[in-house]
Amino acid sequence: MRDRRRQLRILLADNWTVVLLALLAVVALGAYLTYSGYVSPGTETEERQVESWESTGAFTHQATVRIDTSVYQEGDVLRDRGTYFRAIAPVLDGEFVYRYTASGGGNLTVTTDTTLVFRSVDTDQENESEYWRTEEQLSSTTETDVGPGGSVSTPFRVNVSEASQRIETIDEQLGGTPGEKQLLVAATVAVSGTRNGKPVDVTRTYRLPVTTEGSLYRVDDPGESVESDGQTERVTVPADPGPVQSLGGPALFGLGLAGLVGVVAARRYAPPVMETERTWHRYQQTRAEFDEWITAGRVPPAADGPPVVTVDTLSGLVDLAIDTGERVVEDERRGACLVMQDSRWYRYEMPPEPATGRESDDATPTTDDTSDRED
Repeated sequence: MRDRRRQLRILLADNWTVVLLALLAVVALGAYLTYSGYVSPGTETEERQVESWESTGAFTHQATVRIDTSVYQEGDVLRDRGTYFRAIAPVLDGEFVYRYTASGGGNLTVTTDTTLVFRSVDTDQENESEYWRTEEQLSSTTETDVGPGGSVSTPFRVNVSEASQRIETIDEQLGGTPGEKQLLVAATVAVSGTRNGKPVDVTRTYRLPVTTEGSLYRVDDPGESVESDGQTERVTVPADPGPVQSLGGPALFGLGLAGLVGVVAARRYAPPVMETERTWHRYQQTRAEFDEWITAGRVPPAADGPPVVTVDTLSGLVDLAIDTGERVVEDERRGACLVMQDSRWYRYEMPPEPATGRESDDATPTTDDTSDRED
């Protein structure tokens, strides 16, 4: 742990300017992102709907049972079914309902005409082609001053058994046609007036097909038909900050500021790095680099006397060992690393490990002469 702290102190001392500038850059970047995300996020253009309207048309239908059966009693009402029974409930009672909404208000006159359409259609062609067609008026309603949220209901009644017989009669009178004979209720809605402050004059037709199948007749209800539209405008609004600005900006600013305070405090209150510490640190780095060539051990007393060659660096001593195929012996009692070559000792004096960061730059390693002379 002490070596780790010493290493960090040396690293900070040797790179003080670079570390300080890097942390200042992180603080500045975090401040810029935070400012651009929350204080001045800029603007963006988007489209907003300023006016809108929606109109809907839908059929409801039912048939009343006219005779008692084992399943239904006279007077039972069958509502909004897909199929009805011609024998017991031949009359289809229905209603068409038109309603609309408008964000900017409105005042409409709504006229609804319901008709029963008999026709023969060629369904094999891509575009529908009618062989013949005739219509029968069913009902008509007109409502004025219809405001947004208002509705107009138009009831109608069709005797499906009679209508089916009539369509067969018409087809026989014409000699029979190859097309598909169809029966449908058509609701034609004419709308005029103002909607969202603009004039309106439109007509639309909604259809409810009715098909006979033996003793049944089927009502193919299309469901609610919706038509809508609106007007939009481009507006400039404040831009929403992205995650880099909203989260990354404050995080970078906080981390950079904390790091800046930390290194300044370390610079101010930590003991200064002494030359003995730098020397020891360089030795530790070199020792770790050449660990595979160094063996801890003890050398004989002869290593104290001549012939002894002093080597200035540990890396130089390791190079000598590599060239001669010998190993470096690290003798901690002597405070030295040695290599024997041709009856001559090559010696590198290990620097002393500083106890604190306030040792004198002139401190020199000490040796224990008594222990060195032990056999």
